[in-house]
Amino acid sequence: MSVRTIRLLSLILTLALLLGCMTGCGNDEKKHFVMRTFSTFGEEEDAKAYSEIISEYTKSHRNVVINDTSTTRSGSYKMELSIASTYRGAGSPDVIYYSAIDDMSQLSDFFMTVDDIRRDYPKFASNVSEAAINSAAASNGGRYCIPVRGQWQGIVINAALFRRSSLKIPEKWDDIIRAAMHFEKNRISLFANSLDDSGALVEYMVRSLGGTQSLHSAMNGSPNKNWSTVLEAIQALDELNAFPKMPTGSFDTLVSPSDLKHTTVEKMPSPVELYNKGQAAILLMDNTMCGQINTDIDSNYIALPEVGTVTPAESTTASNTYPTHAMSGPVYPPITANTLPPEETTTTVRHSPSPTQNDASQVSDSDSKEAKNENGLYVSFTEGFYITKKAYYDKTKREDVLDFVESFLKEQNAVKLCGNYQAPALKKLSKSTQNDLTDQSNIYNGVIRSVQTADSFIVTTRTQENRFFWEHCSLAVSCMSKGILTQKEALGMIADTQTTVKDIYAKRSCT
Repeated sequence: MSVRTIRLLSLILTLALLLGCMTGCGNDEKKHFVMRTFSTFGEEEDAKAYSEIISEYTKSHRNVVINDTSTTRSGSYKMELSIASTYRGAGSPDVIYYSAIDDMSQLSDFFMTVDDIRRDYPKFASNVSEAAINSAAASNGGRYCIPVRGQWQGIVINAALFRRSSLKIPEKWDDIIRAAMHFEKNRISLFANSLDDSGALVEYMVRSLGGTQSLHSAMNGSPNKNWSTVLEAIQALDELNAFPKMPTGSFDTLVSPSDLKHTTVEKMPSPVELYNKGQAAILLMDNTMCGQINTDIDSNYIALPEVGTVTPAESTTASNTYPTHAMSGPVYPPITANTLPPEETTTTVRHSPSPTQNDASQVSDSDSKEAKNENGLYVSFTEGFYITKKAYYDKTKREDVLDFVESFLKEQNAVKLCGNYQAPALKKLSKSTQNDLTDQSNIYNGVIRSVQTADSFIVTTRTQENRFFWEHCSLAVSCMSKGILTQKEALGMIADTQTTVKDIYAKRSCT
């Protein structure tokens, strides 16, 4: 071996030793610290998945000790009360997992936005749907929240039941009427959901017809004209027995029992039971019901058609009219054998711009048209991770904190956190994961595919803050259906949440 070769080998060995020393020194010098985290993963199933992901993280980040404070979702208000004060103390958190509430904009001085982080780390949270991040933005527009999972709700139909009945999958409102008329003859309810819990159905119908502004107009006490149309449509469907009978309630004593309509003293099966037994064709469901749906049923979600989409040219004989006592207007053609081939799928995937939050008593044409392009899903990414500025600007812990959040955004971990069929906020899943989800439920898989391709999501107005309004609205609609209130009285009750059914009856006696 030549002297030159020996020198070259010595140099290589020396460089290798120096590199090893530098790497070793770097590991030794990497600062150990306690990462303080707050979360609402206090439920049993959530807590298990959350702790497993943390355990996995600490194995690869031995310099980090996680000090986690978790609470249940129902007890999260305690965290909310203490958030502002804790951020100013020495024990303030580095990362929190919490609701994407509007109040977070008031704490913007404490949090990093996703956009600010991406200026330094362009690939941060790159596998999260931008639509999901946008939907979780604070009221000031700041994208502080990094969502992982979301609740969803949608309209699901038994496609095979429609095919066997030679009915089209509903694309227009007259398809809904045809189906209701046909199923009534066969003692099948069109909807599995009864009107005593009608808040969600009313929201769907009003949203389909008039857009978000119609909903906010009622919450402001001035329901616009579209509400009258929707109440007429509900009443028309009710006359066709499109909804299951409702149990009698406390306000039913205001009228003679013989005058009550669409009620029963018997205990009715749940909406899922009616749907699974083939006694109802359409189900308004959410992710918590997904695992209860019979997997043998050819179930697919659709967008609820807009009210009154029939055209004059489609009018035919008076024998198939829209019930005139409930809603004057178009005449519907007889049912024709427009069948779907057995192998055809019916999942409707449509997308629309993000709904506006402006309050208005009137609806623009563009807002009404938007409803036609929606996929019918209400998806709520209303919680996620927040990274504090205190943690981010501490360079000794910054990257470990970012890694902590990113660990929950890994496909296997994000899916693990989606217990009870919640939708992962990721924009892409591997084929093997999609196959696993299809095995669980074809509805679930269809929902996830739609979420991944969405540009935005419909925002439900049935929030915790608006819960009283929707309970009040549900009562007004169910009383209208039972014959206790007229359509006009129900609309007046929706406009004034302080009005009760007894108030309306007292006013009647005075006049």
